[in-house]
Amino acid sequence: MGLYAVLEWFDVRARLRSLGPNAERELGHVCNETADKVAFRTRLVFPYGPAPRHARHSIESHHAPGMHASVSEGSVTFPYVGWLDFGGRVGRRHANHRLWLTGGRYMFRSYHWIKPGIEPDMADGLRRACHASGFATRG
Repeated sequence: MGLYAVLEWFDVRARLRSLGPNAERELGHVCNETADKVAFRTRLVFPYGPAPRHARHSIESHHAPGMHASVSEGSVTFPYVGWLDFGGRVGRRHANHRLWLTGGRYMFRSYHWIKPGIEPDMADGLRRACHASGFATRG
């Protein structure tokens, strides 16, 4: 991310704060909902494994305060999840091979699947925040 993008992001945050505390909170809810949707969709398409607890159980959405949300996959119990998603060589002498896919197979594809619906959700959240702060919006 370049310096211009960082300065632009701080400008957006400052303008949201000028709307009132509801604006950032409302968009934070939208970010959390988006992360939950990506995690849910990824769990649906992720393969089952032979273990009683499967690697798909390691896919979680994380909600931080403010407008921060993320989705993670893999854990200490399931260190091979990155290999399942992207591919590569693992094992003794790198004997197990899975075709490398730069875009991934599961999580990033799930994000790209729901991406067209994110911007309208963000616009609706911002519109609700403006209405709660007393500003009139069009649309």
